[in-house]
Amino acid sequence: MIIAIAKYFGWPLDQLDVVTAFLYGIMKELVFCAVPEGVDLDGDFDCLELVKAIYGLKQASRVWNETFDEFVCSIGFQVSAFDPCLYVKIVDGHCVLVLVYVDDVLITGSSPELISRTKTDLKTRFEMTDSGKCAFVLGIELVDGPDGDGRYGSWTTKLV
Repeated sequence: MIIAIAKYFGWPLDQLDVVTAFLYGIMKELVFCAVPEGVDLDGDFDCLELVKAIYGLKQASRVWNETFDEFVCSIGFQVSAFDPCLYVKIVDGHCVLVLVYVDDVLITGSSPELISRTKTDLKTRFEMTDSGKCAFVLGIELVDGPDGDGRYGSWTTKLV
């Protein structure tokens, strides 16, 4: 949906990737794990409490999503009533949209300054790689239309 909105309004569409996203989440429930082989601890421990989420943990994706949601809402975004992964912020009549899919983040909006500020806020909280203009997402390659601009011409998709 965010791709269609960006295309319709001629807005830029940027992409970011959160580095080790699942490791940002703080566990809210008690989860224990066996002491890994080779770990030498003072004392006799059979298990350890996980304070932060780790890859492979069933709760990891949910804990990451809650962490992302809390932060994005703290900087003034509201969760869309239509898609819980879409966040909307309106400032002085300008709109910015943030979409998260696991660790991929797409950002579009009517104000390049607001997009830039949002990217800076996100990068302050999470380590991210900024791919700039979105060219490939979820197995779909976005290709500029015949006008070569990508903002006003049509995009075509190639399933890879």
